[in-house]
Parts: sequence; C-alpha cells; structure tokens
Amino acid sequence: MPSPTVWYNRSMSRVQQHYSNSDAAPPVAPGQIRPPDALLRLLQRYAPDAGQDAATLYLTPAALAALATDKREQMQPWRQFLAAAELLPGGAAMRQADTGLALFRSGGQGFAVIPPFPITDRLAGPEPLPVWDAGPLAQLLAADYTVGVILLRLGRYLVAVFEGDRPAVSKTDARYVKGKHNAGGTSQLRFQRIREGQARKLYDETCRVVRERFAPYENRLDYVFLGGDQQTLNAFIKVCPQVRQYQAQGKLLNRRLNIRDPKHAVLEQIPGLLRQSRVWSLDGTLPAAGKTPGDPFRATA
Repeated sequence: MPSPTVWYNRSMSRVQQHYSNSDAAPPVAPGQIRPPDALLRLLQRYAPDAGQDAATLYLTPAALAALATDKREQMQPWRQFLAAAELLPGGAAMRQADTGLALFRSGGQGFAVIPPFPITDRLAGPEPLPVWDAGPLAQLLAADYTVGVILLRLGRYLVAVFEGDRPAVSKTDARYVKGKHNAGGTSQLRFQRIREGQARKLYDETCRVVRERFAPYENRLDYVFLGGDQQTLNAFIKVCPQVRQYQAQGKLLNRRLNIRDPKHAVLEQIPGLLRQSRVWSLDGTLPAAGKTPGDPFRATA
C-alpha cells in the first residue's frame, strides 16, 4: 500500500487528468448549488440498485472536525475519500463546513454534500451506513426551522424571521451613506469621517431592529443567516452585540445569502436560498467494509 504522501500526490494527478478530460464531465459542476428537489433527484438518479456495494456517511460539524484524528478502521476509507474530494475545485470548503457533510458512494461514483443546516447527532447516527441512504438528508432539507435573516449593504437593510418558509416578521429600510470620494487631502479625510459616521448609524439602526424583531422568537430561534456586501457585514458584526451573541451561541452560520439589494421584494426568494446545498461529484472508490483500503481514486478514460 502506498504511503499517504505518495497516495495523495497520485490522487491529485489522477483527479486533474480526469476532470480536464471533456469526455469525463462530472454529474454536477464542483461545488454547484442545488435546491432540495434538484439535489434529491440527483441522489436518486445515481442511487445503486439493491445489493450493489454502497455506503453513506453523515458527519456532524464536530465529527467533521474530528475526522482527521478518528483512527477507527471503518473511518480510514472515508478520510481518503474526503481527501480526494478536497482536490476538486472549491473542495477546501468541505473541511470548513459548519453544517457538517454528507458523503455518498457506490462503486466508482460518489457525492459530497454541504447541507444548508447543521447535521445533528440524531440524523448522523454513530456509524457509517452500509447503504446509499439520502433519507436523513431529505429530513434535514424538509424540516421547518425558525431562522433569522439579516441582509445589509451600505444604504439599506432587511431584517426578517422565517418560520419554515413563512416570513413571520420583517422590516426593511434605507439610510443614506455617501459614496466613495476620489479626491485627496483634507477633503478626503473629512469625507471619510462623514461616511464612516453615516455607516455607523446604519449599523446601529440595523442592530436595534434585529434586537426588537428577533426578541419574540429568541427562545426558538434555530439559526441566523447574513447576506449582502461582505465588507459591510464584517464591519456590522464588530459593532452589533446581538449578532456576536448569536455567533458565540453557534446560531450564526457562515454561509452568506447571495442577495445584493436587500429590498422587500426579495422576501419571497429567501426561503429557497436558505435551503440550498453545495454538492461535489467524485469518480472515486471505497473498499468494501472490512477490507484493506486501497487507492480510493480511480481515473477513467
């Protein structure tokens, strides 16, 4: 059996050769975003027939973080499988997923899915499953969560709470913030101070609205999502204690909703965005349970 370094380098070469071949296009583009119905149809389409070799592994965020040091024999092929998946474009996001990871494989076909909401211990179970089973993932995608949403860019914000797909409460408003100023000297400094002051008023108002609108749902709020301009969001988190509290509680998820303009009209788009997953397809193999793991990646012509 090759050493981990030799195996890793060999796998990287095979992955690059395989996916540079236009005749070997994967079922989905690496890291493709899929809504629940499209994702489940994909997994159903590639599900193996009864009796075929297959396996499924659901990893909670904690189990994903601990996978590299999990020395159980049955986890070794999954570590290799994930290492191969990380070689794909955008694959590094899998190891950092704060919602965990769902892995499916059958023979030479596999999928890695970052779900929109965290995989729990109840869904994951204690061990890998010896079958192709998208049932727990379907349960996660169909569950009705209570979710807080904060969309923010300089000049406008939207704050809402969703119960399932229904907006229970929402507020959107605009506050003027000066645009960029290209002149230099003291004029530039004065303009920058004014702009920073206007931005801070926007952050403070948004934080106040978050506190007021989220308060009635505080005890049953499952998760919080942010969306909008990333630089603006980073500055907002620093000055809003309420959001930092959600971050400390593990309720603030890392995924950002791709909404550039937080107007009231986007409310109907948000439920669909909240349930989107990212998926990678792999042309890899895992050894059957109880067998010595071999090279888990096989390039095809």
